[in-house]
Amino acid sequence: MKTILLTFTCLLVMAVAANAQSTSPTDSLKAYVGTYTFSAGSPVSKFTVTADKGVLYGEADGYGTNKLVKQSKADTYQSTSSYGSIITFVRDATTKTVKELTLAAQGTELSAKKDNP
Repeated sequence: MKTILLTFTCLLVMAVAANAQSTSPTDSLKAYVGTYTFSAGSPVSKFTVTADKGVLYGEADGYGTNKLVKQSKADTYQSTSSYGSIITFVRDATTKTVKELTLAAQGTELSAKKDNP
């Protein structure tokens, strides 16, 4: 009886540990994924963020996809594009969902709102 109880307890602990590790890197990036729209007159109209195999990618107006590299500051990434843009995602203070981003490149900072936050 003790052996059965011990075996059951071990299986339960292993199941809980496996479940805790089930969040993939791509799942944690889903908050950023979406299309962001800049205001009228901006040099960039849309910025699309995607995630694949735990890596975040960004594309401005269909000019090609670039990897976004995580920076030390929360919600901040640097593009591997030739501009080296810094992308900072802005979260809603209450819900903590990503609602917009700022794109800083060549001394200019642009803001875009997420189409479906």
